Formats: sequence, C-alpha cells, structure tokens
Amino acid sequence: MRHRIGTALAALAMVALTAAPAAADAPYPAGVSAEDLRAAGVSEGVVAAGGSHACMITSLGDVHCWGDDSSGQLGDGTRPHENGQAVFAFRAAVQIDAGQAHTCAVGADGNAYCWGDDSAGQLGDGAGRDRDEPAEVGGLDGHLLVQVATGARHTCAVDDEGTAWCWGDGSATPVRVAGIDAPIVDIAAGGDTTCAATAGGEAYCWASGERPARVPRVRGARQVTVGGRHECFLDTDGLASCQGGRLDTGGAALDRVSAGRDRVCGIDREGRTSCWAADGRRSEVGGRMRDLDVGAGQACGVDLEGYVSCWGADGVPARVGGLPRPPGAATGVQVRALDGGLRISWRPPADLGSGPFEFFWAATADYASGCVLTQATASGCEVLGLHNGRSYDVAVVVRTRDGLTISDYVTAAPSDVAPEPSGSAYPSAPPRELQPGEGGGLPVTGLSPVALLSIGTMLLGGGLVALLVRKP
Repeated sequence: MRHRIGTALAALAMVALTAAPAAADAPYPAGVSAEDLRAAGVSEGVVAAGGSHACMITSLGDVHCWGDDSSGQLGDGTRPHENGQAVFAFRAAVQIDAGQAHTCAVGADGNAYCWGDDSAGQLGDGAGRDRDEPAEVGGLDGHLLVQVATGARHTCAVDDEGTAWCWGDGSATPVRVAGIDAPIVDIAAGGDTTCAATAGGEAYCWASGERPARVPRVRGARQVTVGGRHECFLDTDGLASCQGGRLDTGGAALDRVSAGRDRVCGIDREGRTSCWAADGRRSEVGGRMRDLDVGAGQACGVDLEGYVSCWGADGVPARVGGLPRPPGAATGVQVRALDGGLRISWRPPADLGSGPFEFFWAATADYASGCVLTQATASGCEVLGLHNGRSYDVAVVVRTRDGLTISDYVTAAPSDVAPEPSGSAYPSAPPRELQPGEGGGLPVTGLSPVALLSIGTMLLGGGLVALLVRKP
C-alpha cells in the first residue's frame, strides 16, 4: 500500500541527526529550552491508510489514528472506540505505514515500532499476540531504520545502509533480505508482496518465501507502491507504470503514487490528485494534496492547509475531525547584511492552524546565532555574532501548540561594509526585534545541500527526518 520514502537523502538525514551537537548548546533566549524543540520537525503531515483504519504524523512527530481498532491497530491502549474517533498513538515518529490490521512507525531513535494484529508475526517483537500499544521490533539492534512498509500479514523495513529486513508471514523476528546488491531507496508492501527500488533505479519484487526478482523493463525507478493486484513504479521523470503498462497521467509528471486493492492514486507536482480504477477509469479528487496513501478500502490525503481527508470509490473527500493542524509557514523571508550579523525579516502566516501561537525562531542552521520572538505579529529580528564574509543558511520556524513549520531557506553573508545596527552594542548586545515594516532587503534564495543536513542540527528532533526522507 504505502509508497516511498526513499533516496539516499534518507540515510544522510539520519546521519546528520545522530551526529548533531546537543540541543542544549544552542543559543536559546530565556524562556525557550531544548525540550521545546526536541521532537519538533518540519513534516507537513504524513498519512497512511490501512485495511479499515488510518493514521497520520503531525509536524511535531505525533501519531494519531482512527477507524477500526479490533486488533489494537489504533495503538492508544484502549478498546473499543466509538464512531472512529482519532486517538493519539505514538510520539516522535518520522514515518508510518498501515497494514491490513496493524500499524508500524519509524521512531526518531531509528527503531521500528508496531502495534495491532500479530497473527503472523507481523509486529516483529516475537511475542505472537496482538498489541494495542506500540512495541519495539526486536532483532535490529545496531541498525538505524529509515523506512517501514506494511502488507496484510508482514512488515519490511530499510536501514540507513539500504538493506531490507522483513518479518511476519510466519517469521516472528526480522530476517535480512538477500539478493538485492544495490542499496534500497524505497520499499512498499501490499498483500503478501513486497517491492523495492534501488539507488541505481532498478526495481525488485518478491512474495513470501521467495527471493527478490528484478522487474524487467523498469528503469530509473525512484518510488514503488504495491496494491492488492498490482505493483506500480514511478521513475525519475515522474512517469508511472503499473504491471508493465503506463498510466494515463495526461502528460503531467507525478510527485508520488500509491496503490490500493483496486486502484492507484497519484499527486502531480502542482498538488492535483487523481485516481485510476482497475478498469482504467480516471477520477479527479477535489483539493490539492501534499501527501496521500491508498489502503484496501479507502484513500487518505493531507491538503495544502494541513487538513486530512479520506475518500472511497466515489473520490469525494470527507474531512477527518479531531486532528491537530500545523501553522502556515513564514513567507517572504529577506535578509540584509550587517557588520557581524544579519537582519532577518518575514511575513507572519495568516493561518496558525489548530493550536495557539508559541513563538517564531529565526536562526542560522549551524546554531551560530538565532532569536526567538513570542508575538504572533513579529516580523523580524537581528542575529549577531557572525563572521563577515561567511555564508549562512537562515530559516524562520513557526511553532504553535499543535505544529511546527519552517520557511524556505535563504543564504546570505554578513559584511563589514554595512553599518552597525543603530543602538547596538555589538558584539555583546542580544538580538534586537524589528518592528513591523522595519528592515528588509532583497531575498537571497537557494537551498544548499549543506542546509539540508545542517537543519538537522538546528531542529535536533526526529520529525525533521520526515521532511528529508519524504522528498522524492
């Protein structure tokens, strides 16, 4: 069911996080501690649809599930639940997948956790009984996981070296998958079938008890998805093929694709969502999505505002109530060079999501300097103590009780040509908050590879990985 999350960036993201300096070393102003950002990330919402239940990860790494809980697949330790209400299941997750009646997630610690049906050992803890709370998968000590995929009665995972491990269908603990020589960048499971894409763009599929076999005629695969009756592959150009036949995408390149029992859905690079039935009929799903997943009987997606909706064969989304929603991102970020510092300005988001505002955090990705502002109308500040002529990647974090978002990065360098900020006692003065309308300058844009990794040190928390690994 579940598509993606691959690319070698997943492994790099995990390495960056595990090698990051302690968050307590960051220059937080009074009133903001490392714990405020410990599990914070920048995932805009990752959704997973199973047999008759679904889950999502918030931008803070919290897992919420809803739907059928007959085997404990909602994961909150309480059964039964009335009216399919959404419940909190797990904290600090970076990726999740939902099987027929079980759920698994990768935690910020790089371990896999599963809950729900264990009739075939698909929870991987060796206990052989259903669990209504997350339990760590055993037998993977020393392996840092970056992705998990669930089928009907089995589960597979990929570690940071691109090695696949599977359990279930009679095997109660993880077994290394042999026969794939190149590192795996994406894995998906559905029914009793598993497929994977390698760093070289090749695709492999296998069923329970079989060795992986390379899928002929598939080249440049970067994403895989497995449904009840078909497997689909998305190549580097965004073109999808299922069972050797190409989907009619109308010429639009797809950003992601997901297969269920009898249909396939995809999101193009503008967020437009379409589904294709087994008979080839295409239907458009209303609203633009940033993530989707197709299960056995339903599909679910997260739209651009952070709302989660699910739909059936009719393709009409119904919004899921009771879920936290992240704030909008700060926009129009601009940076002006100062002597030994940077003046950062932005436009506050009009939509703060479902939770009350807590703070803005404008900072360099390497912890060199930053400022925290607790007014929702704040639009800028100055960060000092930087080195003239050195380039810094800068972003603005918006934090509410229910979520966190990060702006686009800008890159700029302090300059000793610029005058010192008026009234400042640089270098000892604290960051100065700008009033609305003050400051500015031309934006210097560009997301460098260094920024992608150093953001791990800026936000030291598992949710960050959800952003990095979800990029196709």
